Amino acid sequence: MAQAPPATVPATRPSPVESGVPVQLGGEPVFRIRARLGTLTPSERAAIVERRLVELAATPFLNLEDLRTVEYDETIEIVLGNRVITVVTEADATAAELPRSALAQSTAEHIKRALYRVRQAASWQALLVGVLLSLVVTTLIIGVWRGLDELVARLRHAWHITEPSTPHSSRLLNRLDVLVGGRLRAARLTLLTVIWFLARAGMVVAYLPLVFSFFPATQGLSRAFWEAVLTPLVTLWSAFILYIPNLLFILTVAFLTWAAIQGARLLSLAVERGVIVIGGFDPEWARPTYKLVVIFLVAAGLIIAFPYIPGVESPAFRGVSIFIGALFSLASSSAIANVVSGIVLTYTRAFRIGDRVRIGETTGDVVEKTLFVTRLETIKQEIVSIPNAQVLNGTIVNYSTLARTRGIILHTTVTLGYETPWRRVHELLTAAARATAGIRAEPPPFVWQTSLNDFHVAYELNAYTNDAWLMPYTYAALHANIRDVFDEAGVEIMSPHVTALRDGNRTTVARDHVPTDYQAPAFRVAVQPSDEQPRSASAHHPPQADHIERQR
Repeated sequence: MAQAPPATVPATRPSPVESGVPVQLGGEPVFRIRARLGTLTPSERAAIVERRLVELAATPFLNLEDLRTVEYDETIEIVLGNRVITVVTEADATAAELPRSALAQSTAEHIKRALYRVRQAASWQALLVGVLLSLVVTTLIIGVWRGLDELVARLRHAWHITEPSTPHSSRLLNRLDVLVGGRLRAARLTLLTVIWFLARAGMVVAYLPLVFSFFPATQGLSRAFWEAVLTPLVTLWSAFILYIPNLLFILTVAFLTWAAIQGARLLSLAVERGVIVIGGFDPEWARPTYKLVVIFLVAAGLIIAFPYIPGVESPAFRGVSIFIGALFSLASSSAIANVVSGIVLTYTRAFRIGDRVRIGETTGDVVEKTLFVTRLETIKQEIVSIPNAQVLNGTIVNYSTLARTRGIILHTTVTLGYETPWRRVHELLTAAARATAGIRAEPPPFVWQTSLNDFHVAYELNAYTNDAWLMPYTYAALHANIRDVFDEAGVEIMSPHVTALRDGNRTTVARDHVPTDYQAPAFRVAVQPSDEQPRSASAHHPPQADHIERQR
């Protein structure tokens, strides 16, 4: 076993692991207790020793040179006068990996120095020095505080009255001001305010610990404060130094992703402007394809760089990631459906920007196509946003696709009675179409008889136009011309129903095809002159059944 060193030079070597419960006096550790003593745990032993040291430090006229060690068979006591401060057992020596006598001597020296320190802290010389140093530091901080305020005030005044574009400013500042859109002065003032605030906060935070360090009684608090502040900073700096390789990898991935995005952007612009022609690839697809490529490139970059993000393996990060993923999957089902529908609509070429379309019950011009919604501007100057999923699941009528080349057919229906000759109706309708602005002469307008109803015939006028955007105005002009043409021809536009009493045996064949000697069989009602007495037209017809029929 090693020999104990002299009492004045404690030969203690650090244990492999700094363990045990520290015994503190005045905020600073004195020694550590690592083993149990009977039923007392190390924490309980440390609390008992701390109370005894506080009592000894508060006892006046105590001769610290009387502190000594008393060795027994199994323990060594450390006593001051007739008071036992603590005991050192074989278990303590084993835990400290030191001989029992050496551990007892080292512990006694630590206790003596701690008691001397506390007694010195209470001396008037130490208090006087602390007060003087505190006054000096307070004066310096007040001066720095006022000087900083004055400097900031002068800089603010100078920057307020000097525009970045004046001759006093440098050419570099002018360029920077143009680069940030004329907000250079505001940015400088904001940065100055932030620096000013941080400087004042740093002086406030450092002032009290600095003053505490001037008094021996509070030096432990000062050291504890700086350890609490600096330890995280040192830890973060050490972690940053170790993280530099991973950071370089992430920066490389970010740069390559950015370069790929810029390349895709240039390619999409070239395809959109026709500089590069790709067979089977519509130039209109260039912009949405570029957006999809950007999403895929960013996703790929994140996947590659994700394992190198600090803290990614921590349970907290995993828990937050799982929560966000679950929240996204539950709340974004409709959004994902709209995105997929938007992609499908883009590559199916159902419509383009500027096309006149009808989606569901809404008719208007396509002004915007996004991954989520399609926006239409109606002829009433209303912007209607329709989710892409609804657009894809509904019916889309595009008026502009064929209007650019073959033209679209405008059609309207007129119903007239059977007594009006159909050839005459066809002539009038086609004449009204040819008189309408926007209707093409070739192919010529044509008329279909779409149905033969009980009381009238339905005539559908069809006419070609190339301007789908003027459809409402063309329809309005066409209807006005139809009325004018029919009025000039003396043809009444009316769909007859049962409006007067008539002989049901009268033929419904058009008058142009009825023989001149045709006579309606059986019963007939005729109009009588007003100066004649009403009389029965037939013996089978009573006088009260005679009614006037207005001949058409």
